[in-house]
Amino acid sequence: MASLKEKFSKLKNNPEFTLKEQLGFASGSFGNTMGQDCVETYTDQFFREHLGLTTAQTLPLKSVTKVVNILSAPIIGGLLDASKPGENRSNKFMLCSAIPLTLCSVLIFTVPNGTLLFRTVWAFVLYLLFNVADTFFDISLMTISARMTSDTNARKTFYTVGQFAGTLGSMLPGWILPVIVDINKADEKSAYFMVALTFGILGLMTMLVPCFTLKEKVMAQREIEKRVSIDFRLIFMNKPLMLLSLSQLIDSVRQVCYSSLPFLYKQTLNAFSMKSIVEMCSGTLSYIGLASVPFVGKKLSSRDMVSYGYLWTGICYIILMIIGYKSKIAVGIIIALAGMPNAAMGAARKILLADSVDYMEWKSYKKYGKAVRNEGMVFSFSTMVGRVSSLWKDLMIDVGLSIIGYKSAKIVNGKSVDVAQTPKTLKGIFWLVVIPAIIGNLVPGIIMRFDDYTGKKKERILEELKEIRQKEAEAAQAEKEQAV
Repeated sequence: MASLKEKFSKLKNNPEFTLKEQLGFASGSFGNTMGQDCVETYTDQFFREHLGLTTAQTLPLKSVTKVVNILSAPIIGGLLDASKPGENRSNKFMLCSAIPLTLCSVLIFTVPNGTLLFRTVWAFVLYLLFNVADTFFDISLMTISARMTSDTNARKTFYTVGQFAGTLGSMLPGWILPVIVDINKADEKSAYFMVALTFGILGLMTMLVPCFTLKEKVMAQREIEKRVSIDFRLIFMNKPLMLLSLSQLIDSVRQVCYSSLPFLYKQTLNAFSMKSIVEMCSGTLSYIGLASVPFVGKKLSSRDMVSYGYLWTGICYIILMIIGYKSKIAVGIIIALAGMPNAAMGAARKILLADSVDYMEWKSYKKYGKAVRNEGMVFSFSTMVGRVSSLWKDLMIDVGLSIIGYKSAKIVNGKSVDVAQTPKTLKGIFWLVVIPAIIGNLVPGIIMRFDDYTGKKKERILEELKEIRQKEAEAAQAEKEQAV
Protein backbone atom coordinates (compact mmCIF):
# COMPACT_ATOMS: atom_id res chain seq x y z
CA MET A 1 0.00 0.00 0.00
CA ALA A 2 1.40 3.39 -1.01
CA SER A 3 2.48 5.74 1.78
CA LEU A 4 1.05 9.23 2.22
CA LYS A 5 4.31 10.67 0.89
CA GLU A 6 4.11 8.50 -2.24
CA LYS A 7 0.47 9.49 -2.84
CA PHE A 8 1.37 13.17 -2.49
CA SER A 9 4.30 12.74 -4.89
CA LYS A 10 1.99 11.00 -7.39
CA LEU A 11 -0.48 13.88 -7.22
CA LYS A 12 2.29 16.48 -7.46
CA ASN A 13 3.85 14.82 -10.53
CA ASN A 14 0.58 13.88 -12.22
CA PRO A 15 1.09 14.13 -16.01
CA GLU A 16 -2.49 15.36 -16.52
CA PHE A 17 -2.38 18.32 -14.11
CA THR A 18 0.03 19.72 -11.53
CA LEU A 19 -0.59 20.16 -7.82
CA LYS A 20 -0.60 23.92 -8.37
CA GLU A 21 -3.40 23.56 -10.93
CA GLN A 22 -5.41 21.27 -8.66
CA LEU A 23 -5.12 23.71 -5.75
CA GLY A 24 -5.91 26.62 -8.06
CA PHE A 25 -9.20 25.06 -9.17
CA ALA A 26 -10.04 24.10 -5.58
CA SER A 27 -9.34 27.66 -4.42
CA GLY A 28 -11.61 29.15 -7.08
CA SER A 29 -14.37 26.67 -6.23
CA PHE A 30 -14.08 27.58 -2.54
CA GLY A 31 -14.38 31.33 -3.05
CA ASN A 32 -17.11 31.15 -5.66
CA THR A 33 -19.41 28.78 -3.76
CA MET A 34 -18.92 30.75 -0.55
CA GLY A 35 -20.22 33.95 -2.16
CA GLN A 36 -23.05 32.11 -3.92
CA ASP A 37 -24.25 30.41 -0.74
CA CYS A 38 -24.11 33.57 1.35
CA VAL A 39 -26.17 35.58 -1.15
CA GLU A 40 -28.60 32.92 -2.39
CA THR A 41 -29.36 31.46 1.06
CA TYR A 42 -29.78 34.61 3.13
CA THR A 43 -30.97 37.40 0.83
CA ASP A 44 -34.61 36.19 0.91
CA GLN A 45 -34.62 36.58 4.67
CA PHE A 46 -32.49 39.74 4.76
CA PHE A 47 -34.58 41.54 2.14
CA ARG A 48 -37.77 40.94 4.12
CA GLU A 49 -36.54 41.34 7.70
CA HIS A 50 -34.19 44.29 7.23
CA LEU A 51 -34.88 46.00 3.89
CA GLY A 52 -38.63 45.65 4.37
CA LEU A 53 -39.18 44.30 0.84
CA THR A 54 -42.27 42.21 0.11
CA THR A 55 -43.16 39.81 -2.70
CA ALA A 56 -44.32 42.82 -4.73
CA GLN A 57 -40.69 44.02 -4.83
CA THR A 58 -38.63 40.80 -4.64
CA LEU A 59 -40.54 38.96 -7.38
CA PRO A 60 -39.84 41.43 -10.25
CA LEU A 61 -36.37 42.17 -8.82
CA LYS A 62 -35.24 38.55 -8.99
CA SER A 63 -37.16 37.74 -12.16
CA VAL A 64 -35.47 40.46 -14.21
CA THR A 65 -32.07 39.53 -12.80
CA LYS A 66 -32.40 35.85 -13.64
CA VAL A 67 -33.73 36.57 -17.15
CA VAL A 68 -30.63 38.70 -17.82
CA ASN A 69 -28.49 35.81 -16.56
CA ILE A 70 -30.29 33.29 -18.74
CA LEU A 71 -29.71 35.43 -21.84
CA SER A 72 -26.07 36.19 -21.01
CA ALA A 73 -24.96 32.59 -20.34
CA PRO A 74 -24.84 31.38 -24.01
CA ILE A 75 -23.11 34.61 -25.04
CA ILE A 76 -20.37 34.02 -22.46
CA GLY A 77 -20.05 30.39 -23.55
CA GLY A 78 -19.76 31.44 -27.19
CA LEU A 79 -17.04 33.94 -26.35
CA LEU A 80 -15.08 31.26 -24.51
CA ASP A 81 -15.44 28.74 -27.34
CA ALA A 82 -14.28 31.38 -29.85
CA SER A 83 -10.99 31.82 -27.99
CA LYS A 84 -7.75 30.70 -29.60
CA PRO A 85 -5.25 28.23 -28.07
CA GLY A 86 -2.97 30.04 -25.66
CA GLU A 87 -5.27 33.04 -25.32
CA ASN A 88 -6.52 31.91 -21.87
CA ARG A 89 -9.70 33.95 -22.18
CA SER A 90 -11.22 32.06 -19.23
CA ASN A 91 -8.53 33.46 -16.94
CA LYS A 92 -9.22 37.01 -18.09
CA PHE A 93 -12.97 36.62 -17.54
CA MET A 94 -12.40 35.28 -14.02
CA LEU A 95 -10.01 38.11 -13.19
CA CYS A 96 -12.42 40.80 -14.41
CA SER A 97 -15.47 39.33 -12.65
CA ALA A 98 -13.99 38.46 -9.23
CA ILE A 99 -13.85 42.05 -7.91
CA PRO A 100 -17.41 43.20 -8.79
CA LEU A 101 -18.73 39.83 -7.60
CA THR A 102 -17.10 40.37 -4.21
CA LEU A 103 -18.16 44.01 -3.81
CA CYS A 104 -21.81 43.21 -4.57
CA SER A 105 -21.86 40.18 -2.25
CA VAL A 106 -20.87 42.51 0.62
CA LEU A 107 -22.91 45.64 -0.18
CA ILE A 108 -26.10 43.64 -0.71
CA PHE A 109 -26.14 43.04 3.06
CA THR A 110 -26.31 46.74 3.91
CA VAL A 111 -29.47 48.69 4.78
CA PRO A 112 -29.52 52.25 3.39
CA ASN A 113 -31.84 54.78 5.01
CA GLY A 114 -34.59 55.76 2.63
CA THR A 115 -37.93 54.91 1.15
CA LEU A 116 -39.07 51.47 0.04
CA LEU A 117 -38.50 52.47 -3.60
CA PHE A 118 -34.91 53.51 -2.92
CA ARG A 119 -34.21 50.27 -1.07
CA THR A 120 -35.75 48.24 -3.88
CA VAL A 121 -33.54 49.92 -6.50
CA TRP A 122 -30.50 49.46 -4.25
CA ALA A 123 -31.18 45.74 -3.86
CA PHE A 124 -31.95 45.29 -7.57
CA VAL A 125 -28.74 46.91 -8.85
CA LEU A 126 -26.51 44.95 -6.46
CA TYR A 127 -28.32 41.65 -7.02
CA LEU A 128 -28.16 42.08 -10.81
CA LEU A 129 -24.44 42.93 -10.85
CA PHE A 130 -23.65 40.07 -8.47
CA ASN A 131 -25.44 37.51 -10.65
CA VAL A 132 -23.91 38.71 -13.92
CA ALA A 133 -20.39 38.69 -12.43
CA ASP A 134 -21.04 35.28 -10.89
CA THR A 135 -22.16 33.91 -14.26
CA PHE A 136 -18.92 35.11 -15.90
CA PHE A 137 -16.78 33.57 -13.16
CA ASP A 138 -18.75 30.33 -12.91
CA ILE A 139 -18.77 29.49 -16.63
CA SER A 140 -15.11 30.51 -17.05
CA LEU A 141 -13.94 28.35 -14.14
CA MET A 142 -15.90 25.31 -15.30
CA THR A 143 -14.82 25.74 -18.93
CA ILE A 144 -11.15 25.90 -18.10
CA SER A 145 -11.54 22.94 -15.74
CA ALA A 146 -12.89 20.80 -18.61
CA ARG A 147 -9.85 21.81 -20.67
CA MET A 148 -7.37 20.64 -18.04
CA THR A 149 -7.53 16.96 -19.01
CA SER A 150 -9.40 14.56 -21.29
CA ASP A 151 -8.66 11.55 -19.07
CA THR A 152 -11.87 10.48 -17.29
CA ASN A 153 -10.11 9.02 -14.23
CA ALA A 154 -7.96 12.10 -13.75
CA ARG A 155 -11.09 14.23 -14.22
CA LYS A 156 -12.82 12.38 -11.38
CA THR A 157 -9.91 13.13 -9.03
CA PHE A 158 -9.73 16.74 -10.21
CA TYR A 159 -13.42 17.45 -9.53
CA THR A 160 -13.54 15.48 -6.29
CA VAL A 161 -10.70 17.50 -4.75
CA GLY A 162 -12.29 20.69 -6.06
CA GLN A 163 -15.59 19.68 -4.50
CA PHE A 164 -13.92 19.28 -1.10
CA ALA A 165 -13.01 22.97 -1.22
CA GLY A 166 -16.30 24.02 -2.80
CA THR A 167 -18.30 22.20 -0.13
CA LEU A 168 -16.37 23.95 2.63
CA GLY A 169 -17.00 27.29 0.94
CA SER A 170 -20.74 26.65 0.72
CA MET A 171 -20.93 25.53 4.36
CA LEU A 172 -19.02 28.34 6.08
CA PRO A 173 -21.84 30.92 5.80
CA GLY A 174 -24.32 28.44 7.25
CA TRP A 175 -21.95 27.59 10.10
CA ILE A 176 -21.02 31.12 11.09
CA LEU A 177 -23.72 33.62 10.10
CA PRO A 178 -26.60 32.30 12.28
CA VAL A 179 -24.38 32.27 15.39
CA ILE A 180 -23.11 35.83 14.81
CA VAL A 181 -26.65 37.08 14.16
CA ASP A 182 -27.95 35.36 17.32
CA ILE A 183 -25.14 36.89 19.40
CA ASN A 184 -25.88 40.38 18.00
CA LYS A 185 -29.69 40.34 18.10
CA ALA A 186 -29.72 44.01 19.06
CA ASP A 187 -28.00 44.91 15.78
CA GLU A 188 -28.59 42.08 13.32
CA LYS A 189 -27.95 44.29 10.28
CA SER A 190 -24.36 44.95 11.36
CA ALA A 191 -23.86 41.23 12.04
CA TYR A 192 -24.93 40.36 8.48
CA PHE A 193 -22.60 42.99 7.03
CA MET A 194 -19.55 41.96 9.06
CA VAL A 195 -19.96 38.31 8.12
CA ALA A 196 -20.46 39.24 4.45
CA LEU A 197 -17.37 41.49 4.55
CA THR A 198 -15.23 38.73 6.07
CA PHE A 199 -16.38 36.19 3.51
CA GLY A 200 -15.99 38.77 0.75
CA ILE A 201 -12.31 39.42 1.51
CA LEU A 202 -11.56 35.71 1.86
CA GLY A 203 -13.56 34.94 -1.27
CA LEU A 204 -11.75 37.53 -3.39
CA MET A 205 -8.34 36.24 -2.35
CA THR A 206 -9.23 32.66 -3.23
CA MET A 207 -11.04 33.47 -6.49
CA LEU A 208 -7.97 35.26 -7.82
CA VAL A 209 -5.78 32.15 -7.41
CA PRO A 210 -7.08 30.18 -10.45
CA CYS A 211 -6.62 33.26 -12.64
CA PHE A 212 -2.85 32.79 -12.31
CA THR A 213 -2.50 29.02 -11.84
CA LEU A 214 -4.75 27.41 -14.48
CA LYS A 215 -4.01 27.16 -18.19
CA GLU A 216 -6.05 25.51 -20.93
CA LYS A 217 -4.57 22.28 -22.31
CA VAL A 218 -7.30 20.42 -24.19
CA MET A 219 -8.56 22.72 -26.93
CA ALA A 220 -10.83 21.56 -29.72
CA GLN A 221 -10.01 22.10 -33.37
CA ARG A 222 -12.66 24.52 -34.60
CA GLU A 223 -13.92 25.45 -38.00
CA ILE A 224 -14.33 29.18 -38.53
CA GLU A 225 -17.37 28.72 -40.75
CA LYS A 226 -19.16 26.49 -38.24
CA ARG A 227 -22.42 28.11 -37.22
CA VAL A 228 -23.62 28.48 -33.64
CA SER A 229 -26.88 26.81 -34.69
CA ILE A 230 -24.97 23.54 -35.13
CA ASP A 231 -23.69 23.87 -31.57
CA PHE A 232 -27.23 24.21 -30.27
CA ARG A 233 -28.46 21.24 -32.31
CA LEU A 234 -25.68 19.17 -30.77
CA ILE A 235 -26.59 20.47 -27.32
CA PHE A 236 -30.12 19.14 -27.68
CA MET A 237 -28.82 15.83 -29.06
CA ASN A 238 -26.64 15.45 -25.96
CA LYS A 239 -28.81 13.02 -23.97
CA PRO A 240 -26.67 12.97 -20.77
CA LEU A 241 -26.70 16.79 -20.70
CA MET A 242 -30.45 16.95 -21.36
CA LEU A 243 -31.28 14.55 -18.51
CA LEU A 244 -28.89 16.31 -16.15
CA SER A 245 -30.46 19.65 -17.12
CA LEU A 246 -34.02 18.35 -16.66
CA SER A 247 -33.15 17.09 -13.18
CA GLN A 248 -31.57 20.49 -12.47
CA LEU A 249 -34.78 22.27 -13.46
CA ILE A 250 -36.84 20.10 -11.10
CA ASP A 251 -34.12 20.68 -8.49
CA SER A 252 -35.50 24.24 -8.27
CA VAL A 253 -38.33 22.79 -6.16
CA ARG A 254 -35.78 21.28 -3.80
CA GLN A 255 -34.02 24.65 -3.51
CA VAL A 256 -37.23 26.15 -2.10
CA CYS A 257 -36.62 23.89 0.89
CA TYR A 258 -33.11 25.26 1.43
CA SER A 259 -34.28 28.87 1.07
CA SER A 260 -37.01 28.19 3.63
CA LEU A 261 -34.72 26.59 6.24
CA PRO A 262 -33.42 29.92 7.65
CA PHE A 263 -37.05 30.94 8.25
CA LEU A 264 -37.77 27.57 9.91
CA TYR A 265 -34.83 27.88 12.32
CA LYS A 266 -35.31 31.54 13.18
CA GLN A 267 -39.11 31.93 13.13
CA THR A 268 -40.76 28.54 13.65
CA LEU A 269 -38.18 26.93 15.96
CA ASN A 270 -36.89 30.23 17.44
CA ALA A 271 -33.35 28.81 17.34
CA PHE A 272 -31.35 30.42 14.55
CA SER A 273 -28.03 29.14 15.97
CA MET A 274 -29.40 25.62 15.58
CA LYS A 275 -28.79 26.03 11.83
CA SER A 276 -25.05 26.23 12.49
CA ILE A 277 -25.03 23.06 14.59
CA VAL A 278 -27.11 21.08 12.10
CA GLU A 279 -25.01 22.22 9.14
CA MET A 280 -21.77 21.32 10.93
CA CYS A 281 -23.11 17.81 11.49
CA SER A 282 -24.44 17.64 7.94
CA GLY A 283 -21.14 18.97 6.62
CA THR A 284 -19.17 16.31 8.46
CA LEU A 285 -21.40 13.58 7.04
CA SER A 286 -21.19 15.21 3.62
CA TYR A 287 -17.38 15.13 3.71
CA ILE A 288 -17.46 11.44 4.64
CA GLY A 289 -19.66 10.85 1.60
CA LEU A 290 -17.36 12.92 -0.63
CA ALA A 291 -14.25 11.13 0.62
CA SER A 292 -15.83 7.85 -0.42
CA VAL A 293 -16.29 8.95 -4.06
CA PRO A 294 -12.98 7.44 -5.34
CA PHE A 295 -13.89 4.12 -3.66
CA VAL A 296 -17.64 4.11 -4.21
CA GLY A 297 -16.98 5.20 -7.80
CA LYS A 298 -15.63 1.71 -8.48
CA LYS A 299 -19.05 0.28 -7.60
CA LEU A 300 -21.40 3.12 -8.53
CA SER A 301 -21.31 5.44 -11.52
CA SER A 302 -21.56 9.22 -11.20
CA ARG A 303 -25.16 8.89 -12.41
CA ASP A 304 -25.91 6.49 -9.54
CA MET A 305 -24.38 8.86 -6.99
CA VAL A 306 -26.64 11.69 -8.13
CA SER A 307 -29.75 9.53 -8.44
CA TYR A 308 -29.39 7.69 -5.13
CA GLY A 309 -28.42 10.92 -3.38
CA TYR A 310 -31.67 12.55 -4.47
CA LEU A 311 -33.71 9.54 -3.38
CA TRP A 312 -31.99 9.35 0.03
CA THR A 313 -32.69 13.02 0.75
CA GLY A 314 -36.31 12.70 -0.38
CA ILE A 315 -36.89 9.76 1.98
CA CYS A 316 -35.38 11.71 4.90
CA TYR A 317 -37.82 14.58 4.37
CA ILE A 318 -40.75 12.16 4.14
CA ILE A 319 -39.78 11.01 7.63
CA LEU A 320 -39.57 14.64 8.79
CA MET A 321 -43.04 15.33 7.40
CA ILE A 322 -44.42 12.39 9.36
CA ILE A 323 -42.86 13.24 12.74
CA GLY A 324 -43.34 17.05 12.51
CA TYR A 325 -41.25 19.78 14.16
CA LYS A 326 -42.15 19.49 17.85
CA SER A 327 -38.79 17.90 18.67
CA LYS A 328 -35.89 20.15 17.70
CA ILE A 329 -33.43 17.28 18.18
CA ALA A 330 -35.34 15.04 15.75
CA VAL A 331 -35.58 17.87 13.21
CA GLY A 332 -31.84 18.50 13.44
CA ILE A 333 -30.87 14.83 13.09
CA ILE A 334 -33.09 14.25 10.05
CA ILE A 335 -31.97 17.42 8.23
CA ALA A 336 -28.32 16.59 8.95
CA LEU A 337 -28.74 13.07 7.56
CA ALA A 338 -30.60 14.43 4.54
CA GLY A 339 -27.58 16.56 3.62
CA MET A 340 -25.09 13.69 3.76
CA PRO A 341 -24.94 13.00 -0.03
CA ASN A 342 -24.84 16.68 -1.11
CA ALA A 343 -21.07 17.02 -1.58
CA ALA A 344 -20.71 13.71 -3.41
CA MET A 345 -23.64 14.68 -5.62
CA GLY A 346 -21.96 18.00 -6.41
CA ALA A 347 -18.75 16.27 -7.51
CA ALA A 348 -20.72 13.67 -9.50
CA ARG A 349 -22.70 16.41 -11.32
CA LYS A 350 -19.48 18.13 -12.42
CA ILE A 351 -18.08 14.81 -13.64
CA LEU A 352 -21.29 14.06 -15.57
CA LEU A 353 -21.24 17.53 -17.11
CA ALA A 354 -17.63 17.18 -18.25
CA ASP A 355 -18.34 13.65 -19.52
CA SER A 356 -21.23 14.99 -21.59
CA VAL A 357 -18.68 17.06 -23.55
CA ASP A 358 -17.05 13.80 -24.65
CA TYR A 359 -20.46 12.38 -25.55
CA MET A 360 -21.30 15.44 -27.65
CA GLU A 361 -17.95 15.24 -29.44
CA TRP A 362 -18.67 11.59 -30.33
CA LYS A 363 -22.27 12.34 -31.30
CA SER A 364 -21.28 15.21 -33.60
CA TYR A 365 -18.93 12.93 -35.52
CA LYS A 366 -21.64 10.30 -35.93
CA LYS A 367 -24.18 12.89 -37.05
CA TYR A 368 -22.12 15.38 -39.11
CA GLY A 369 -18.86 13.55 -39.77
CA LYS A 370 -16.90 16.15 -37.79
CA ALA A 371 -16.03 15.98 -34.09
CA VAL A 372 -17.13 19.20 -32.40
CA ARG A 373 -15.97 19.82 -28.84
CA ASN A 374 -17.52 22.90 -27.22
CA GLU A 375 -16.85 23.02 -23.49
CA GLY A 376 -17.91 26.66 -23.20
CA MET A 377 -21.25 26.02 -24.89
CA VAL A 378 -21.99 22.98 -22.70
CA PHE A 379 -21.13 24.75 -19.47
CA SER A 380 -22.94 27.94 -20.48
CA PHE A 381 -26.03 25.86 -21.32
CA SER A 382 -25.79 24.18 -17.92
CA THR A 383 -25.38 27.58 -16.26
CA MET A 384 -28.36 28.91 -18.23
CA VAL A 385 -30.46 25.98 -17.00
CA GLY A 386 -29.21 26.66 -13.49
CA ARG A 387 -30.36 30.29 -13.76
CA VAL A 388 -33.78 29.16 -15.02
CA SER A 389 -33.93 26.79 -12.07
CA SER A 390 -32.94 29.60 -9.73
CA LEU A 391 -35.64 31.84 -11.26
CA TRP A 392 -38.30 29.20 -10.63
CA LYS A 393 -37.03 28.81 -7.09
CA ASP A 394 -37.28 32.55 -6.49
CA LEU A 395 -40.80 32.64 -7.90
CA MET A 396 -41.89 29.66 -5.79
CA ILE A 397 -40.37 30.93 -2.53
CA ASP A 398 -41.93 34.38 -3.00
CA VAL A 399 -45.34 32.92 -3.83
CA GLY A 400 -45.01 30.36 -1.03
CA LEU A 401 -44.26 33.01 1.60
CA SER A 402 -47.23 35.04 0.37
CA ILE A 403 -49.55 32.04 0.58
CA ILE A 404 -48.61 31.26 4.19
CA GLY A 405 -49.05 34.95 5.10
CA TYR A 406 -45.44 35.87 5.90
CA LYS A 407 -45.12 39.55 6.84
CA SER A 408 -42.04 41.61 6.00
CA ALA A 409 -40.58 44.31 8.26
CA LYS A 410 -42.28 47.70 8.16
CA ILE A 411 -40.42 50.89 7.25
CA VAL A 412 -41.08 53.72 9.71
CA ASN A 413 -39.24 57.02 9.16
CA GLY A 414 -36.68 55.24 6.98
CA LYS A 415 -36.02 52.56 9.64
CA SER A 416 -37.00 48.84 9.59
CA VAL A 417 -39.36 47.60 12.31
CA ASP A 418 -39.83 43.85 12.93
CA VAL A 419 -43.28 42.25 12.55
CA ALA A 420 -44.41 39.15 14.51
CA GLN A 421 -45.61 36.14 12.49
CA THR A 422 -48.89 34.31 13.22
CA PRO A 423 -48.96 30.64 14.41
CA LYS A 424 -50.48 29.68 11.04
CA THR A 425 -47.53 31.28 9.24
CA LEU A 426 -45.01 29.54 11.48
CA LYS A 427 -46.59 26.17 10.67
CA GLY A 428 -46.75 27.10 7.00
CA ILE A 429 -42.97 27.62 6.99
CA PHE A 430 -42.55 23.97 8.01
CA TRP A 431 -44.65 22.81 5.06
CA LEU A 432 -42.69 25.15 2.81
CA VAL A 433 -39.62 23.14 3.80
CA VAL A 434 -40.81 19.52 3.62
CA ILE A 435 -43.15 19.44 0.60
CA PRO A 436 -40.66 21.00 -1.89
CA ALA A 437 -37.90 18.82 -0.42
CA ILE A 438 -39.84 15.63 -1.10
CA ILE A 439 -40.95 16.53 -4.63
CA GLY A 440 -37.66 18.21 -5.55
CA ASN A 441 -35.61 15.14 -4.62
CA LEU A 442 -37.70 12.14 -5.64
CA VAL A 443 -38.52 13.38 -9.17
CA PRO A 444 -34.90 14.27 -10.21
CA GLY A 445 -33.72 10.99 -8.66
CA ILE A 446 -36.04 9.08 -10.97
CA ILE A 447 -35.11 11.20 -14.02
CA MET A 448 -31.40 10.43 -13.64
CA ARG A 449 -32.09 6.68 -13.88
CA PHE A 450 -32.76 7.20 -17.61
CA ASP A 451 -29.16 8.29 -18.30
CA ASP A 452 -27.54 5.28 -19.98
CA TYR A 453 -24.17 6.90 -20.77
CA THR A 454 -22.45 4.71 -18.21
CA GLY A 455 -20.82 1.31 -17.82
CA LYS A 456 -19.99 -0.68 -20.96
CA LYS A 457 -21.72 1.81 -23.27
CA LYS A 458 -19.58 4.67 -21.99
CA GLU A 459 -16.40 2.59 -22.35
CA ARG A 460 -17.31 1.73 -25.95
CA ILE A 461 -18.01 5.37 -26.87
CA LEU A 462 -14.74 6.56 -25.33
CA GLU A 463 -12.80 3.93 -27.29
CA GLU A 464 -14.49 5.07 -30.49
CA LEU A 465 -13.74 8.68 -29.60
CA LYS A 466 -10.03 7.91 -29.27
CA GLU A 467 -10.06 6.46 -32.78
CA ILE A 468 -11.98 9.49 -34.11
CA ARG A 469 -9.48 11.92 -32.58
CA GLN A 470 -6.60 9.94 -34.04
CA LYS A 471 -8.18 9.99 -37.51
CA GLU A 472 -8.83 13.74 -37.36
CA ALA A 473 -5.32 14.43 -36.10
CA GLU A 474 -3.85 12.42 -38.97
CA ALA A 475 -6.11 14.19 -41.48
CA ALA A 476 -5.09 17.61 -40.12
CA GLN A 477 -1.41 16.64 -40.33
CA ALA A 478 -1.85 15.45 -43.92
CA GLU A 479 -3.46 18.79 -44.89
CA LYS A 480 -0.52 20.69 -43.40
CA GLU A 481 1.98 18.55 -45.33
CA GLN A 482 0.08 19.09 -48.57
CA ALA A 483 -0.03 22.83 -47.97
CA VAL A 484 3.75 22.87 -47.51
